[in-house]
Amino acid sequence: MGNKGLQPQFVKAYEILKEAFGEREFTLKEAEEVLKTHKGKGYAFANVREILANLQKEGLVSARPSEEDKRKKLYKLKELFPTEGEEKDKLSKGELIALLKRGADIIRTSVDYKVLAILLFYKAVSDKFNQTVEKLKEEYPDLDLKDIYDLANEEFPIKLYDPIEGKLLTWHATQNDNVEFINALKKVGEINKDKLSRLDYLLTTTGFYKLLEHREILEKLKELFARVDFSKYSYDLLGDAYEWILNYFAPQQAKEGEVFTPIEVGKLISHLIDAESNSVILDPACGSAGLLIEQHKRATQEGRKNISLIGQERNETIAGLAEMNLILHGIVNGYITVGDSLLNPLFEEKIKELKPSGRADYVVANPPWNQKGVYTEEALKKNPKCDEIFTFGYPPAQSADWAWMQLINYYTEKKAAVVFDNGILFRGGREKAIREKFVKNDLIEAIILLPEKIFYNTQAPGVIIVLNKNKPSERKEKILFINASNEYIPHPEVKKLNTLSEENIKKIAETYRGFKEIEGFSRAVDIKEIAENDYNLNVSLYVSPLEDEEEINLQEEYENLKQLKEEYEKLYNRVEGYIREVLKLLD
Repeated sequence: MGNKGLQPQFVKAYEILKEAFGEREFTLKEAEEVLKTHKGKGYAFANVREILANLQKEGLVSARPSEEDKRKKLYKLKELFPTEGEEKDKLSKGELIALLKRGADIIRTSVDYKVLAILLFYKAVSDKFNQTVEKLKEEYPDLDLKDIYDLANEEFPIKLYDPIEGKLLTWHATQNDNVEFINALKKVGEINKDKLSRLDYLLTTTGFYKLLEHREILEKLKELFARVDFSKYSYDLLGDAYEWILNYFAPQQAKEGEVFTPIEVGKLISHLIDAESNSVILDPACGSAGLLIEQHKRATQEGRKNISLIGQERNETIAGLAEMNLILHGIVNGYITVGDSLLNPLFEEKIKELKPSGRADYVVANPPWNQKGVYTEEALKKNPKCDEIFTFGYPPAQSADWAWMQLINYYTEKKAAVVFDNGILFRGGREKAIREKFVKNDLIEAIILLPEKIFYNTQAPGVIIVLNKNKPSERKEKILFINASNEYIPHPEVKKLNTLSEENIKKIAETYRGFKEIEGFSRAVDIKEIAENDYNLNVSLYVSPLEDEEEINLQEEYENLKQLKEEYEKLYNRVEGYIREVLKLLD
């Protein structure tokens, strides 16, 4: 099969066709009829020939001429991934996602979705560790196996051999005994406290330790993952698979209060930050570390090295997911701490190990929006550095947005990009007073209005506020407003949601980098004008999208009018004739 991977819409089309036809052959027309029924369910399969061609290219569809009519083809679907007991050499990215969807179907409503992420992590690191062991065996053929395992522990990002008990803790060494399998993963957390400090807590809160009560589900999941050797995949692809699980369940988890930043927003922010080598990047509300990872991914793709990631997360379970996320992406310079950043910024001590100032080069964040009643002035004053951080004043108890902004501003040395709800730009009272000081101190470089319906937990359009402590001279005392409310495409997998395409991201990023003014899209505004508007930073106040103007072909419209007139006259004469005939019959 091909190894480039299928786009999500082709994977979805395959699943729909597989459910409809199974092993039997079908025609193009039958495929079109089946896919047509899903158009109103959030999917749009415009060109079925193209879909079948792509599936055929990936080796997922066979085609032969019909015996009845040689001009027609009969199609038959092949298995997307190996059958039970078979291990495939390597799946494409699309096939890997389909395998994870099968896993999601197995656990749905029965166990916590995070169990699927944990199992992917365990199998992937085990395969990678085994690969390291085999490599070391070739390099040191005379060494005892115990010494090989010790070397592998040193070389691999985490330890999967317990030197005290002399026990291998990998998936393969423990998979035949469910009790040993679960206990081994617990032991992995214990001997890797520096990298997986929250693993035991995560295993407890997700019900992983109770999987023995769901023996059938555990066996199905183990069998599913056993089909793939993850050592053949890059860390980036493994990390993407892990994040796919988090994002796949994000719409449901959003209803339960969990917040995930869409990957595309993280990609856009990575183009705004553009971190250089040896940078320290902080996220004080890091969640599962998705934003941090996107910054690292782009920096390394651009050839920049030694990027350090530091995050703090209030929810200990989500912090555990973040630690695994960093490891599966192959990131060794990553550190996650647990705590409330607004009240106790524990990350500062870790930053000081890298930078004496205790401040990060770059800060990225998507903190909880409009937190009410939690961060009162009294509460914020418990922060040991409150007098240094909240120098512009304390926000009202109804919203902590500007508390977060001040925290981020304090810990930023170069640049920050922060995602917030629109209301931060124009609410009055104490918030307006703090906002005014940010503008007067020339801290804000750009404000980007995002499209609506791109976040899982709200349909509201968020904004990205970019702070820059080192504005170029030509940008001083100006703020670039970018109205990207129309820069989106329908989400390929989640009905009623939108997302940012690569083209959307490129347009926004290039506009920001060039500080470009584009009619109906972006405008650089002098802070004097902002002062005249009473420090209202609402993007639509300064730049509104152009209305689409329909081009009118006068000649074509005239011809259409003539044709309508002719048709009207023919119809009128016909009706008039009918009326005359009726009148004759009545006489």
